[in-house]
Amino acid sequence: MKAEVPNLTRGIELDSSRYPLVFMHAGASYAQADWNQLMKRIIELIQSGPFGLINDTRGSPMPNPLQRRAIAQMYTEHEAKVRRNFLASGIVGSSSLVNGVLTALNWLKPPPHPVKVFLSRDAAETWVLAHFSTEMCERVARASAPQPVALPAI
Repeated sequence: MKAEVPNLTRGIELDSSRYPLVFMHAGASYAQADWNQLMKRIIELIQSGPFGLINDTRGSPMPNPLQRRAIAQMYTEHEAKVRRNFLASGIVGSSSLVNGVLTALNWLKPPPHPVKVFLSRDAAETWVLAHFSTEMCERVARASAPQPVALPAI
């Protein structure tokens, strides 16, 4: 588990290398095209099967009204699969800023899955993993384990 703040200044990263545990971090600036691509990838995740998301908002701007509407629209258009597959969202960041974002999003459309704000990525990860089945936790652990390095033949 990493506790440091992601070093992303531009764009949006959606890391599924530890799927079904997915990490998101938006840089200090990003284009609307980056946001649109993010929404497309989130919808693909929702359609793929159960997962949990950790959204590290540290250093990221608050989504603008168009982006907040896109989130609400995604929840509405894909509601059945969101309810089935989006298990939990842990949000990492300054509690006052993040709580403001959550209030705005909940006003538009409350999420049909648990959402909680954390001050650290490790705490968010522990909480999201608590919403996973044993098999899903094992998949995350396998994806997290160091891969053996093949040694050259002698």
